[in-house]
Amino acid sequence: MKLLFVFSAIPPYLDALLNKISAKGQEVVVAIAAKESTVIGKGVKIVDEHKSDYKLIPTREATSILGKKFFPDLYNIIESEKPDILIAGWPYFLALSFQPKLRRAIKRNKVRVAIREIPFQTPPYGRIKEYFDLHPMYDEDMNLQSQGLAFYTRQWVVMNIRRYCYKLADGALAYSSVGKDIMPTYGVDKELVFVTYNTGNSEALMLEKENVIASKPILPHNANRIIHIGRLVKWKRVDLLIDSFAIVLEKYPHAELVVVGDGPEREALELMAQNMGIEQNIIFVGAIYDPIMIGAYMHSSSVYVLAGMGGLSINDAMAYGLPVICSVCDGTEKDLIEDGVNGFFFEEGNKHDLANKIVTLFENPAQLKNMGQEALRVIEEKINLETVSNRYINALNKINSL
Repeated sequence: MKLLFVFSAIPPYLDALLNKISAKGQEVVVAIAAKESTVIGKGVKIVDEHKSDYKLIPTREATSILGKKFFPDLYNIIESEKPDILIAGWPYFLALSFQPKLRRAIKRNKVRVAIREIPFQTPPYGRIKEYFDLHPMYDEDMNLQSQGLAFYTRQWVVMNIRRYCYKLADGALAYSSVGKDIMPTYGVDKELVFVTYNTGNSEALMLEKENVIASKPILPHNANRIIHIGRLVKWKRVDLLIDSFAIVLEKYPHAELVVVGDGPEREALELMAQNMGIEQNIIFVGAIYDPIMIGAYMHSSSVYVLAGMGGLSINDAMAYGLPVICSVCDGTEKDLIEDGVNGFFFEEGNKHDLANKIVTLFENPAQLKNMGQEALRVIEEKINLETVSNRYINALNKINSL
């Protein structure tokens, strides 16, 4: 098959996946924004130098009347590349609704269309108010978005455009099982919604892990060390984690919290720790992109905690055999964490519940170890680069055979 993916940019985890799919005999072409795109999150690392097996086509990006990004020249790429399947994620697939040239190019070249998304912060069709009452939408700075007539009007318009696009699609790829429930409400046959899961470069991670284990530990041994990895933006809720950690310190005064990452909130978080008098127990190591060094910090830790939004960092922590404590993330956590088996879910925003979950593991070293082993098993057997790439190929083969 010849596959045309549409992305704003390519982070390392996508680069690994695309190379893997290509290595398995698929011809992969990727259209990306020629200039830096606002679709990609602030501070997200992207691959600048592509040493890859797939073809990269930078193209101009524009903004639609709805404020959503799209590629005006995508129809030209389809005409020249003639892919078997177009795989477009949010918000690029919305262009199907207002670009007749794109629709004609797809039809003329007999291209199948697959929509790819989590989906994230997407209400079931027709249930906008009910959904956002239960799941308020915030931006990265924790500003509440789901309020006011303008918001709900935009959501209603986007909901119906989304439904139009889904009805045009031949299938959908969801990298969370949540999609199996939500996507069919927009008009795609449930049998044509394929859950692919999501993964980082688990193969490279496992190779690096061998070197990490064989090397001198990066930190002295501490059985009560927590680690968090991610950009330091408000919706990661590292402030909540620090509040909870202060409660943990009342029982385990020698516990440590390692915070890997950088971002606009770092200074405020460091000041918060100082004002609480616990700065000696919190290690801010800054942004690290060397996977071996990140692995070294995980290998020297006991528990991974994600107090706010996130995703792939959970996979990486589980690959190092760490039990994970998290709340509501991007939906992918539901496929990774089984409560009480390889980690815990805590009540969203509840620092006392989070602290109790951490203390529970510290009080039960055997349980902590068993949960870590179960976490690793999920990565080894269920969600890794090999299995996820196979899921993509199998799903796309089925869509292509329609």
